[in-house]
Amino acid sequence: MVVYSSAAAYIESCKTLRDKIIAIDAIIAALMTTALLAATNDNISQYSLNDGQTIINTSYRGVAGITKSIMDMEALKQLYLNRLNGRMTRLVDSKNFPGPGYYNGK
Repeated sequence: MVVYSSAAAYIESCKTLRDKIIAIDAIIAALMTTALLAATNDNISQYSLNDGQTIINTSYRGVAGITKSIMDMEALKQLYLNRLNGRMTRLVDSKNFPGPGYYNGK
């Protein structure tokens, strides 16, 4: 069993983008549980992720820190997803959208 001192070290140990995304999802799930438990008292909270192969232990000073970490992990996950899948923008001509009177029979 491998013990990591931080989530960053755990994510960096993953070899592929898919593995990193799976690791981030596991961290987000653990953080959400911790945020739920810490919502009743704004004291120092600790979360632990144990997936059978790795253990991560991290402490936070309150719900605000946990929430910020969740948002940061979500943004990081989106970056990895964009790298994996690419990004696409679809441009549509305005003539394809009906005007404001279209549904009133005009």
